[in-house]
Amino acid sequence: MAGNPNNASVWAYADVLIGGLDAEIPSDGDDFGPDWDYVGLLNGDDGFSETMDVDSSDHFAWGGILVATTRSNFKLTRSFTAFEDNETVYDLVYAGHDVSFAGDGTYSGDVHVPDLQARFKIAFVTRSGTGADAQVKRVISKNYAQVEERGDAQESETEISSRAITVAIYPTEEDPDTGKSTLFSVYKGPLTNGS
Repeated sequence: MAGNPNNASVWAYADVLIGGLDAEIPSDGDDFGPDWDYVGLLNGDDGFSETMDVDSSDHFAWGGILVATTRSNFKLTRSFTAFEDNETVYDLVYAGHDVSFAGDGTYSGDVHVPDLQARFKIAFVTRSGTGADAQVKRVISKNYAQVEERGDAQESETEISSRAITVAIYPTEEDPDTGKSTLFSVYKGPLTNGS
């Protein structure tokens, strides 16, 4: 069977958005509402990475014959690197901080030991093209996410400041009708409003 180049993508732009637990997930290519905040500039070289962890155990019969392998404890994490120190980034890394941001790059206040149990919705967005030709791909948590790892924050004279963040995405409760738990909704296609 021949491959389909429409299924392979290189994305020119990307965003991460954070919303409260009651933030409305936009339909397909619709705009995000006011209950979502942008993380800001991201490291395009690092991009988004996704990791799936599963515990597995092999079960052997006498004679060393493999009889079965059981798998459990599925876990999904996604990582990105933020280039900005802004309120949304601080809300992720230092949840519960008392820092005020002026919007012009200045900020001041106190940073406390973060709330390590803070929950939020998260959206990963990549896009290419403009106007009617704009294409977007969205991965949006259906239940909630939590910061799994606050990676190294880099500041130097030769590199732009950056902060690596890894989030764990938690599934919804099992649907009694289907027996399925949902991690995220995904959409790839045109932007409804071309923006």
